[in-house]
Amino acid sequence: MDSGKLNDQEMAAIVREAVDRLPGGFVIFGPNHEILMSNAQNERDFPFTNKALREGKTYLEATYAAVREIVPDLPEDEARAAAKRINDALSRGEPVELRTHLGTVMQVVEIPLSFGGWVAVGADVTALRERERELKKARKEAEAANEAKSAFLANISHEIRTPLNGILGMAQLLASSNLDDEQKDQIDTILDSGKTLMAILNDVLDLSKIEAGKFDISPIDNDLSHLLRRLEKLWAPRAMEKGLELRLDIDPALSTFLRFDPVRVRQCVSNLVSNAIKFTETGSITVSVTAVPVEDGAFEVRIGIADTGMGMNAETREKLFAPFTQADSSTSRRFGGTGLGLSISRKLAQLMDGDITVESEEGKGSTFRLSFRAVPGRRTEEAPANADVAHTGGVRWAKGLSVLLVDDHALNRKVARLFLEPIGISIVEAENGEEALRFLQTQPFDLVLLDMHMPVMDGAETLRHIRAHEPHIRDIPVIALTADSLGPNKARYAALGADGYVGKPIDHRELILEIGRVLEEKFGRAPAPKAAFPDLRQVGS
Repeated sequence: MDSGKLNDQEMAAIVREAVDRLPGGFVIFGPNHEILMSNAQNERDFPFTNKALREGKTYLEATYAAVREIVPDLPEDEARAAAKRINDALSRGEPVELRTHLGTVMQVVEIPLSFGGWVAVGADVTALRERERELKKARKEAEAANEAKSAFLANISHEIRTPLNGILGMAQLLASSNLDDEQKDQIDTILDSGKTLMAILNDVLDLSKIEAGKFDISPIDNDLSHLLRRLEKLWAPRAMEKGLELRLDIDPALSTFLRFDPVRVRQCVSNLVSNAIKFTETGSITVSVTAVPVEDGAFEVRIGIADTGMGMNAETREKLFAPFTQADSSTSRRFGGTGLGLSISRKLAQLMDGDITVESEEGKGSTFRLSFRAVPGRRTEEAPANADVAHTGGVRWAKGLSVLLVDDHALNRKVARLFLEPIGISIVEAENGEEALRFLQTQPFDLVLLDMHMPVMDGAETLRHIRAHEPHIRDIPVIALTADSLGPNKARYAALGADGYVGKPIDHRELILEIGRVLEEKFGRAPAPKAAFPDLRQVGS
């Protein structure tokens, strides 16, 4: 057919066929919304609206008629309100999604034309909306699974912290006793190992932090050289067991007293050294430390961990820092591990304005480089961990204090007792909240140390009972003790009625300082001598 010789009738037929073949609805309205042209898809999607318009009804009336047909159970006022919302949105040129009698969802928009009419086009978005619903459902299921996983990990964290509390508690007590230099080094290694495990536990078991990449960086003034030499002592025995030489090479020109986060640096270096020992069968591991001045008086600290181990190919290097990934399945079976350490370490390095990179060749060893930003630190005198209570700024009048210690785990109670009894504090132990309330009703106490997770009656419920009691019980200061995986949340415990908080594993000095702070804040001075306990026969009279 010669397009140049088409008459009006032939062109109209072609346009009509083209419009009917459109995948979506198409309709041209006159100035009063009378239908001038409607394609086949529009007739299939909106037969009730089209029928009403052809019967002479207004656009609003036709829309209302369609609503009544498609949703017959909708109350009258709601049907009219829905019809008005549709009309108002279309008149403003906004897209409107309409459910048809076929069960499909059509997105419709009207565009004004120069002669006063409108052209309306519709697109089927049923599959898109169904996909969105599936994604929402999947997200809710994932969130529910994530919550269940987080709850499980929180419980595991609590269970791990209980024996860790015993390990670190007893190590702190040994550190305060008379030891020779070698024994002190051994205790320092135990404490360092425990603190590193605690730092890893705080991050790895707090799933929300890992998945969201939310790690706290807390720079303090610290001696980097001292930290690394203690790590060397920690890892040297492991290297010696495999016949490896572990060397630490610190640039003598480096001023090692810097402001950085020692916990995170220790975590990163420990992971890298541990991996180097794990994947090296013969030879050595060398830890080298330098620093390069950058802007504003800061330094970029660079710590290289070079080994003579198995090395890796380019494919392995590319996926090395992906979470839960190891070199290959055989590596996982042979060496174990979760494949999470490098991913976490790199995130930590990046949060410290640095990074972790790797150079490696299969069969020729690997060199990992940790970098982070630090500024010069200010050296201050730090009180020793076994400082006399009189010099801690805390409990200067500990002798004679009576404390009720409430914890369901005997090891936790033993640790706290060994911390506090040597400084003159009298301890009464209770295994749960119900037993604690019985003690509180029969004898006076200056303070309650209350574990928050216990069977029979937990810490939160016990606190509610204490604060709802008679004044001689209600006003007793309470310090919450907890191994929550979420870490310290003083506001949460304060809302429950606690006066203070100490996390587990318990730090000896921190516990004593918190006791002093709470009692001074509560009384403004040492607690007054305990008056005779009220006659229980008269309390309720």
